[in-house]
Amino acid sequence: NLFFVLSAFQNTKNYDVKTTPKNNEYCHVGEKESKWMSDVLGKDVRLMFSPEKTLSGDDMIIQSLDPVHIIGESSLQAFSKEAGWDVEMERFRPNIVSVGHDAYADEGWQEIKIGDTVMEFDHRTTRCLITNVNYDGVRTADTMNNLRTLRPRCEKTNKPVFGSYFAVKQTGHVKPGDKIILVKRRNV
Repeated sequence: NLFFVLSAFQNTKNYDVKTTPKNNEYCHVGEKESKWMSDVLGKDVRLMFSPEKTLSGDDMIIQSLDPVHIIGESSLQAFSKEAGWDVEMERFRPNIVSVGHDAYADEGWQEIKIGDTVMEFDHRTTRCLITNVNYDGVRTADTMNNLRTLRPRCEKTNKPVFGSYFAVKQTGHVKPGDKIILVKRRNV
């Protein structure tokens, strides 16, 4: 097992801080942690974190640095049907896929509980061109044009939205098969 001390990420003095072209800061967590995650996933990855909370919400530039990304299985099925082809879930890179909920249900959740972890809605997920690339890195069918045509848009960025980001309010354990329990509905 590998444990991350999240409080360490609040102070960047022990990390090499890099900057994106839009002046957003990010840090590499470490080689040991990245190797562990790479071994788990069977694919080379680098674990990163952002010392700036300003990257959250609709103005966020580096979407991979946000909390927990949830998409419903039925949402993908509905989107695939509207698009006219079978869109793979991997194109959207969710952390959690909800099962047994109505299509686009996550868009109305304010607070949820999974296992003994409580999460609250942070913002809807704006989509980028990477959705046009399948899991093997091959550019395939134009998912982005389907998103632009079929999904609502973010008011600030005008990008199509699909999925929701949730911030962890109460830490706990989440395991495969845990049900998502709606604690509070969001006004949409």
